[in-house]
Amino acid sequence: MPSALHYSPARAILFISVGTGFLAATDISMKYLASWYSLPAILWVRNLMLLAVIVALLRRTGQWADTRTSLQPLQLLRGIVMGAAPVMFYIALMYMPVAEATAIFLLMPVMVALFAVPLLKETADPRRLVAAVLGFAGVMAIIRPGSDAFTPYTLLALGAAILAGGYQILTRKLAGQQGALASLFYPWVIGTVLCTPFAFYRWTPPDTPAHWIMVFLIALSSLSGNICLVRAYDYGHAGLIAP
Repeated sequence: MPSALHYSPARAILFISVGTGFLAATDISMKYLASWYSLPAILWVRNLMLLAVIVALLRRTGQWADTRTSLQPLQLLRGIVMGAAPVMFYIALMYMPVAEATAIFLLMPVMVALFAVPLLKETADPRRLVAAVLGFAGVMAIIRPGSDAFTPYTLLALGAAILAGGYQILTRKLAGQQGALASLFYPWVIGTVLCTPFAFYRWTPPDTPAHWIMVFLIALSSLSGNICLVRAYDYGHAGLIAP
């Protein structure tokens, strides 16, 4: 059944903090595996594993029926942006340092904080606007348009941040309409389909048990991080959670 919204800033911050920890562990692990394999291919395998876990949990907990209510245009759009963002980010990550790519990706909370006002009808906060402007200035200082540090991969990381911001806006807009697992089902299906064409770029499947275990753990950390993100938006405003 869809969960009702209960505003609790403390719970929202707790969920997003824990979720961000899971997603950061995913990024670092993906960068590590990039030494041996194509990241889009690992992303595809991760998505397949994650989908299998989601389906198993939905059936085991009796929430499979909730997926019928989650198939709607906004969920489809959410799936498209969620599928495209990691493909762009991880391709950029193959050619950029983790710290630099992550710093560019920090434009995402700036966008969410700004667009939450017109798109989600959240209250404008002068402190939020000042923080957003400072955050944008910081990202521009890292990107340095026109300098030698500015590359096509910088644009990929920037595009991933923009799409990830759209994903979070849509997650907040759909918050409370269904359970966290059902809310993730169709976006992950669409995301898996979208990354399939990139999966065979430099395709080499994991060739050691340790690497297969790492891919499985990446899938679990991705699932945990996204569940925490959905739950965070059940409890708080986008302008609070994204930063």
